[in-house]
Amino acid sequence: MKDKTMFILAIGVMAAILTAIVGDYLVAALETQSTGEAVDVSAEVMTLVQTALGGVIGILGGYFGAKGMKKDGHCETCSCEDR
Repeated sequence: MKDKTMFILAIGVMAAILTAIVGDYLVAALETQSTGEAVDVSAEVMTLVQTALGGVIGILGGYFGAKGMKKDGHCETCSCEDR
């Protein structure tokens, strides 16, 4: 159940990011058509995308990395002498 929740969370954040990117490009295109001047895509949206992607990768990596650990603090393929 937790795996499904993590994947739904990741898909939801990715959908929100995609919506922000597409929306920003559409607004820039409409403003360019109405004013006749070239309107650039917002740098704030691209910064938001970079930050959100880094966060999603960090959350998923931390979750699945911790999931691979056993209760004694060692991973399944660990060859430590402390086992």
